[in-house]
Amino acid sequence: MSERVRQHPAPRVQLRVNIHKILAAISYVIAIGEKRGMDVTQYDILKTFFIADRSHLNQYGRPVTFDNYYAMRAGPVPSVTYDLLKESTSTLQRFHLHHLPWDRQAGSGAVFHYGKPDTSRIDEALSESDELALSDALSIIKGLTFRQIVELTHNDPAYVEAWKTEDARKAYPMSLGMFFDSPDFAAAETVEFLPKHQ
Repeated sequence: MSERVRQHPAPRVQLRVNIHKILAAISYVIAIGEKRGMDVTQYDILKTFFIADRSHLNQYGRPVTFDNYYAMRAGPVPSVTYDLLKESTSTLQRFHLHHLPWDRQAGSGAVFHYGKPDTSRIDEALSESDELALSDALSIIKGLTFRQIVELTHNDPAYVEAWKTEDARKAYPMSLGMFFDSPDFAAAETVEFLPKHQ
């Protein structure tokens, strides 16, 4: 990363988290994964969200999930989504959640697998364009090798601008304006939750 980028970071926007959209989006990705006979892991969901949010923002002027992204050693991470998938007690308490609408099973190592989502509220929270962006993004992620996913996400300008160290414990807020194909910080300031029709 250039010294110029380090000294003049891109402006940051903190989105108002929409927990209903995040829960519905996670459930939807798990559901379409099951429908396609795919095993869906925490990694798949996190990377699918990044691709879907970025794509939907560029096409419609808003992301799908309204989660806030952080650059971590493993790539771009939607923070609330990550905490929900880890079943973080503090995050569950923050959003007054007593249970999550899916099952989580431990796999080998630190890998978790997700299934049996409650799909009853997906259509209330997600628009057709949301669902299409998530479906397309999951197809992209499942069609790539691990190395290709790393190259795709770690070379994204928003990640490159935010990431500063190889310390695995670090997390740096990413600039929403950098998610646009042509960085647009003014547009990032105006991103709001819009009605479901779009």
